Amino acid sequence: MYIILVKRSFFKKIGRLCWFSTGWIGARYIYRELIFPFLFSIGVVTFILLANFLIKSVDRLLGKGLPFGVIFEFLYLNLAWIVAMSVPMAVLVATLMAYGRLAEDNEITAMRSSGISFTTILVPGFIFGLVVSVVMLYFHDGVLPEFNHRARLLTSDIYRKRPDLNIEPGYFIDDLPDYSIYVKEKVGESLRKVTIYNKDARDIQTTIYADSGYIGVEGNTILFTLFSGQIHEIDLKGLSDYRRIDFERHRIAIPVDNLTLERRESERRGDREMTIKMMRAEVERYSREYQQVIAKINNLVRKELGDTLTSFDLKKIEKKVQTLQAENLKNLPPAEAARRNQKLTIFLNRIRSESNLALNYKKQIAKYNVEIQKKYSIPFACIVFVLLGAPLGVITRRGGITVSAVLSIFFFLLYYVFLIGGEELADAAIISPFWAMWTPNLILLIVGIYLIYYTSSEQRVIDFSRFPYLFRRLNKKIKKNP
Repeated sequence: MYIILVKRSFFKKIGRLCWFSTGWIGARYIYRELIFPFLFSIGVVTFILLANFLIKSVDRLLGKGLPFGVIFEFLYLNLAWIVAMSVPMAVLVATLMAYGRLAEDNEITAMRSSGISFTTILVPGFIFGLVVSVVMLYFHDGVLPEFNHRARLLTSDIYRKRPDLNIEPGYFIDDLPDYSIYVKEKVGESLRKVTIYNKDARDIQTTIYADSGYIGVEGNTILFTLFSGQIHEIDLKGLSDYRRIDFERHRIAIPVDNLTLERRESERRGDREMTIKMMRAEVERYSREYQQVIAKINNLVRKELGDTLTSFDLKKIEKKVQTLQAENLKNLPPAEAARRNQKLTIFLNRIRSESNLALNYKKQIAKYNVEIQKKYSIPFACIVFVLLGAPLGVITRRGGITVSAVLSIFFFLLYYVFLIGGEELADAAIISPFWAMWTPNLILLIVGIYLIYYTSSEQRVIDFSRFPYLFRRLNKKIKKNP
């Protein structure tokens, strides 16, 4: 009987919640207040991030002779990760603006004076954040991986289209067939300290050094014009025939077949190009590999040292090997001690090698687990930002874009600093992927819950008009006591 009453009470609360979120006229009013700032914020943030991405990527697009359709596809595919970043921030901006305007116009006060609690007023925002979270969860798992995969392939194809424009000083360029190029310095179109060698030579190895040069393109041929250099040729079979040629001006013509854009397909995917199902399969595969390596280490230790490991600890194994080597030197003849110690050294080197392999498998497992947790934690952040932004908007009593944008940028940067820092630590297998990805949500959720309690109980307001006065007083104190 008690269980039936509890179930009835639970469903009654759910029904009341549904009524508040849809039937209550105030809920529909709050939804309208949220939707426009949300769409506006998505547009602004997406435009800013897209413009920044376009500025960074302009060197990949200009001078490539790419059709407009390819350029549009390049931007369209990269728009997916930009939207994934802009939506949570847009939720925070929209919540701050909506509840801030309601508080600024005393509509929150009117609702509360009519007997509606702040938690009830918060329900429409929570439902809004929940809906956005569900949509973003699907987007992160069903849409974003495929877009990231296609964007990576297209970026690689564009990069390969005109390798003459991709020379970066201080690095070997291997995009050209049969040749590898190293340029120490690039001044405008002029290349300085150029080294070219034919990397696939079987009979004669040719290496060219030049003080300067430049590159031109004619059809499907790249032309290197070099000045003040030397050509070195050596017979790879006999290694006895050697020839050196000095030149003042030398031209090399390299035919390249991929000066027209070739679209490729690839089954290989990175962690950010996989769905949750794909990554879980990879985690299982690497976990099996990791367990096999640990089993191999246990067998080696049992065979060589006669011990059974309860948990793998490389430092303990190293310490025991060093102890055994010291005992051998003390108790055995020099020749026998040297033989056994050499065997122990070989054993220890193999253990270290297997340990490095196990650590790499562990890092791979952690990396995929981080991405799995991220696909859940970032969409959930939309709910967290609602619970943070609603009371913060009421406290500030500012519905304008300026205050909302400043507060949003602050909390969003704080969120991503923790997220990126946690990701780095989890990828290195230092902390758990779960805590790495969910700690930012947990921190902001605690702050949001405190602000909700603070707003519900005291209804205090941050008076921004006093800030200039406080800054003037602080400035006077600093000048008096430098």
